Amino acid sequence: MEDSHYRKIFKEISEGFSCVFLEGQKVYIKHQSTSDLVEFDDVYQSYLKRALDKGLETEEQVLDDLKKDGMWTEKDENEIESQTFYLESLNRNKKNIVLPSALQQVNNQIKEAEQKVKELREKKSGLISNTANQYALNRANDYYIYNSFFKDKKLENPLYTEEEFAYVGVDEITRLISAYNDFHQSFSETKIQHLAIQDFYRIYYSFAERCIDFYGKPVVELTNFQLNLILYTRIYKNIFEQHDDIPDRIKKDPAALLDFANSSEAREEMKKKFEGKGNGGSTIVGATSDDMEELGLSNPGGKSLAEAAKEKGGSLSMKDLMDLSGA
Repeated sequence: MEDSHYRKIFKEISEGFSCVFLEGQKVYIKHQSTSDLVEFDDVYQSYLKRALDKGLETEEQVLDDLKKDGMWTEKDENEIESQTFYLESLNRNKKNIVLPSALQQVNNQIKEAEQKVKELREKKSGLISNTANQYALNRANDYYIYNSFFKDKKLENPLYTEEEFAYVGVDEITRLISAYNDFHQSFSETKIQHLAIQDFYRIYYSFAERCIDFYGKPVVELTNFQLNLILYTRIYKNIFEQHDDIPDRIKKDPAALLDFANSSEAREEMKKKFEGKGNGGSTIVGATSDDMEELGLSNPGGKSLAEAAKEKGGSLSMKDLMDLSGA
């Protein structure tokens, strides 16, 4: 079942469109490209100018008013910046984490930080909804939807003419947006990463060096999904070719494969240091037996992460985790 799911995703990425049904009507959704995004920005700027000319305030002006009223403060703004910096630091330093158990703890911290940043940004967005920027974004999104739905697979006949779309009701717009969001979830970055490591797909690895061999067209004509797929195809092809010690448990996990490859240099450095001690009773603090097995080492008397955390007062910082990994 999963295999056929990813085959379908690959087919649609290759063709540049997807077929969906709207209340029984078969329609086609165009996969957007860089030129479509440029056009989106042009439409956004046009509506933004129109909104400003009519006297709507910008997000910056509304935020200034909110700060004066105490509804949004510099502390709130600084919290977004600090959480964003923390998240970037976690991702940047993750390559220095070698122990799988420590890496899992870092990934959990990343998920928590991502959720925190998301909540803070949603709170801010909720306070600045009635602005020229938001008006322009909504109108540009409507145009994006209009430019995505077609009656035919050649993408020559829009589902609505521009004049017809101007009179489409709210319920119909909502229905189109819902259908588009459902379609788009099938082509998320995570989905494309999973596709790139499927067994049936790996036969295409040898054709991934040149876009013209893979898709039959130059890179400037590719959709965003096609670009993402060929990018991750090259990345995972390289990982499987360069590493013959990939643990079986992560061969079907695209995120874990990226972590494994990114930490390869630090992992080899740790193995050299550890083996240089002759393994004579030396340990890696925080390493579990599974960690040591994946590193191809033994660890007599090593402490678990839980024990190491207890000694640190209950939790481990990024520096603590890096120290445990020998970074």
